[in-house]
Amino acid sequence: MDLNKIGKYSSKDEFIEDLKKRTFTSEVKFHGCAQVVVQTFLDVFELDNVPVSMASSHFAAGIGLTGNNCGALIGGIMVLGLVFGRDDISKGMQAIVEGIKPTRKLVKYFEQKYNRLNCREITGTDLADPKKADAYFSAGGLERCARMMADVSGVVGDTLYEEYIKRKTGTRT
Repeated sequence: MDLNKIGKYSSKDEFIEDLKKRTFTSEVKFHGCAQVVVQTFLDVFELDNVPVSMASSHFAAGIGLTGNNCGALIGGIMVLGLVFGRDDISKGMQAIVEGIKPTRKLVKYFEQKYNRLNCREITGTDLADPKKADAYFSAGGLERCARMMADVSGVVGDTLYEEYIKRKTGTRT
């Protein structure tokens, strides 16, 4: 992912707001939490990566409608992996450990803000049950999820923006 694409934005706030708006709009229109988050970043960074987008689709509603880990969170983690992930399996475990620091930060943020990580606990329902899913979405659940997804995109965007500045200025922490 070419972080230099962030340079087309006049400010960090503009970048983050664009990500959040795109994420929210896409979720309301298309649905699929993880894929929407991933596709938002693929679009912003002008990447045509159908395999990554397709792979992310199965994380919807807590990993294949199981209610487990939130798909928005997983999508955010996938995006972070596109920037900070180990690019060569032969580089060993240390390459993973260094790269997952932004993921740990995102998970900690998410858990502190939403007090849970699992879709079923966040939504309070079983989205695999069509009647329960319809009731949840009819009661504004889609918008609640879309706001949460936009939040995740904003946090990931903030992390990517900070990395862009570090790379641009040559500073490392």
